[in-house]
Amino acid sequence: MTTSISPYLMLNGNAREAIAFYTAAFDTNVDSMDFYKDWPKEMGGAIPEGYGDKIMHASIAVGDSHLMLADTFPDQPYAPGSVITLMLDAQNVTEAESLFKKLSAEGEVIIPLAETSFSPAYGQVKDPFGIEWQIVTDSAAMNSSS
Repeated sequence: MTTSISPYLMLNGNAREAIAFYTAAFDTNVDSMDFYKDWPKEMGGAIPEGYGDKIMHASIAVGDSHLMLADTFPDQPYAPGSVITLMLDAQNVTEAESLFKKLSAEGEVIIPLAETSFSPAYGQVKDPFGIEWQIVTDSAAMNSSS
């Protein structure tokens, strides 16, 4: 299995401040940063008011690892305890489907696994232990966005 795991911080509208803090703390740079306005299809074609300049997805390098950050989705309230999720980067849709099925067994589907503008298969689950996982499948769009 070639899946990698990255910590993913979900923030309450202050992802920009967190990115500035962590890049300074770890003396690193932002690898990528996308805003909600960059992905209108994911918001049903209409970006909710006040979300256009919120962070949908950002990545900073920390040594050989990546720290991912975002502001919570408009329809998902900020909930202490779920501010850190783990992101699984699957290499193909079959692997993503298998991981999604296994992790959601006896757990809860938060966002069903489906094709998105940025991934052939993306979804979120909460496992039986209350840990939230984001499963994303590698795509050319993920590797070229900034």
